[in-house]
Amino acid sequence: MSTTPSCPPETITRTLRRVRQTRDFRPDPIPEEVLRDILDVARWTGSVSNTQPWSFIIVTDPDVKRRMAEAAPYTAHIGVAPVVIAIAREVKGPEADHYDEGRLTERIMIAAEAHGVSSGLARARGDDQKVIGELLGVPDELVLRSMVSLGYPTEEGAKPKSAPGTARRPLDSFIRRERY
Repeated sequence: MSTTPSCPPETITRTLRRVRQTRDFRPDPIPEEVLRDILDVARWTGSVSNTQPWSFIIVTDPDVKRRMAEAAPYTAHIGVAPVVIAIAREVKGPEADHYDEGRLTERIMIAAEAHGVSSGLARARGDDQKVIGELLGVPDELVLRSMVSLGYPTEEGAKPKSAPGTARRPLDSFIRRERY
């Protein structure tokens, strides 16, 4: 049984290839209907045993975002993005947690790209998780590690970081058939 795709596959794969980390955002707000659609895609992300062990905390308050960015190294972009989606989740175990969070954050970033919204992933580590969790009122039994910043890039933020065709190794360098 074959199905007809809802849009040309090239449209989807082009979107997937265009997702990249952005750290420089304009202050322009994201329309609520766009944000809700991104979150609805996140809601449909698979998880181990389909437990959906997460909650999304939408942060737009500039002071709170600034304090979050100050709490965790290498997360300055969450201080300037118009919207930050902080992910509070139940602890299931390291393998399931990291696998599920990776899937979830990537889906958020892909959905954002489909709407023309740029995104960046931030991670809080160690004590930084507790500081940001307390700032956002996350219950002690949950962990807050991943945050996705959303916004429209500045001119500088939209520039490619490498020359066309040089950002990735050639496809054939990854492929092995039958055996390594």
